[in-house]
Amino acid sequence: MTEIEQADDLYQEFPDFAAWTGLTAYDVELWDRFAENLAAKRAAAPPAAFGKSVEIAMRAAALDTGAIEGLYSVDRGFTLTVAMQALAWQHMLDERGPAVRSLFEAQLAAYELVLDAATRKLPISEAWIRALHETVCRAQPTYRVLTQLGWQDHALARGRYKTAPNHVRLADGGLHAYAPVERAPVEMHRMVDVLASPGFEAAHPLLQASYAHYALVNVHPFADGNGRVARALASVYFYRAASIPLVVFADQRHTYFDALEKADRGDAAPVVAFFRERALDTMQLAGDNLAQSSGRQPDEVAEDLRGLHGDREAIALRLLAAIEAGLSARLAELRLPEAIEGGLERQDRHTDSEAAGWMLAGSQIALDLQESRSPSRRAEARFRVLIATDPVAYFDFRLEVAGSDDSLDVRRDQIDPELQTIFRLRLSAWIDRQLARTLAELRA
Repeated sequence: MTEIEQADDLYQEFPDFAAWTGLTAYDVELWDRFAENLAAKRAAAPPAAFGKSVEIAMRAAALDTGAIEGLYSVDRGFTLTVAMQALAWQHMLDERGPAVRSLFEAQLAAYELVLDAATRKLPISEAWIRALHETVCRAQPTYRVLTQLGWQDHALARGRYKTAPNHVRLADGGLHAYAPVERAPVEMHRMVDVLASPGFEAAHPLLQASYAHYALVNVHPFADGNGRVARALASVYFYRAASIPLVVFADQRHTYFDALEKADRGDAAPVVAFFRERALDTMQLAGDNLAQSSGRQPDEVAEDLRGLHGDREAIALRLLAAIEAGLSARLAELRLPEAIEGGLERQDRHTDSEAAGWMLAGSQIALDLQESRSPSRRAEARFRVLIATDPVAYFDFRLEVAGSDDSLDVRRDQIDPELQTIFRLRLSAWIDRQLARTLAELRA
């Protein structure tokens, strides 16, 4: 028996949906709370604002989905710039090479196809999944294959199931078994039947999205692009339930793959929990950008003016540094008139009152602006970081401006051991809101 035949025999079918467990009452409570909060912000915002906020999440998902597979590399600044369509984002894409831009545009088109399917409530069929693969891989003519002669480029049959085994070689020299070639169509037919079953249709979106994703990557029906198709497919169920895509950032890939490995061993709970965190993060991101886009932008106001302790304390200081750096960079971009004086200053521990359940970090960032010809015309903002006093609180830190109720709640895993892309995107939107408010006070 050849090694490929042995790997074919090792293939384990994806489980029945009834065996896909791991959803807790806490998961459901969190989903409902965040979804209701997002719905309330959507109802209060202009009609076009929500579409713009979801577009940012969709662009981030489309860019990083290719990076997860190693097609190109991204960093947080790159993802932020492309997702927000900030100044020179197209130039930054082109600097990475024409292939990166083409891959991103194909992947973005795939998420638009998913959004259309969710909006029109189209049934998930094999033909639709093959069309999704054809779309997401349309800029990828070949894929890399390890043969007896070494790595070679083979033509990628877009929109068609695999015709050769695609088991993956592991670090220990063994093979991770996917569905044998002849069983892939049968398994895909079974998967689509499950997705159309009454029990699946009535299930919670966290179970739907995580199961559909796992089933597809377990089969690995295509020669390449299975992960990108699976993440896009899972987005169907998030779009249907909360109008958001599944966003997995490249810097979350290790946690993501670890959860999938645990599911391979029969424990679905880590995958469900991972999908929960990604859903809540994306709801927060959409809500933050919705709040930011609903008010006056700092660029607009600038145009008017031209016409706990220990390691937690250390993390809080890093957050203050991130706020300071974000404010400094944004102020430089705004090009305020020369008549506007002032700037940023790090101040020692302050004595402002603390909210129940929170304690203030040791210093704050003071933003002071005034007109040189009229010193009495000034505006200020005091940026500070609060640390949760409850060790089991869902949010470990809160960023706020003294006297404002527009705060930013943050989980520790979003910022420690390093600041993740999801936090940087939310921080950027929050800083814009604070700058817009402060500049508007000065103008008034």
